[in-house]
Amino acid sequence: MDTADLAGTYTYRSFLDLPDPVDDFNRLRFAQLELRLSVEPGGAISGALVFSDTPDGFLGMDITGKATNGSLVHFTLTGRGQPDTPISDFHYEYDGVLLPHWPTGVDQRQTLAGTLLRAANHGSGPDLALAGQTASFLAVKRDG
Repeated sequence: MDTADLAGTYTYRSFLDLPDPVDDFNRLRFAQLELRLSVEPGGAISGALVFSDTPDGFLGMDITGKATNGSLVHFTLTGRGQPDTPISDFHYEYDGVLLPHWPTGVDQRQTLAGTLLRAANHGSGPDLALAGQTASFLAVKRDG
């Protein structure tokens, strides 16, 4: 695997790290979004974590980061809400790897896995989301 393999569009899903079984899998849901990544030859990453992309406008976090080769491709990302949007105060940090591919696997999709940290408070009043929240994520690469 190579850092260039990270480039593409993914379905991103993050999950609360609740240790006990749940009756409703949605209780684990933190977010489901679209992740778009570009990778430069030296491993520099840019992209967006997209909340919505409609004719009425784009809402997302700008993604920057770095990838390195090793036994697994490792990456770190920073996501910041775009200025002058309802999520301009969002700041998240991501640490992950490109999961290995099974040589005999059937229909396996390229998948990123890791953890995230809410690095700064965002929102206010009853909608205040405090810094320090962590979750796990998987991002499954789409075709094309």
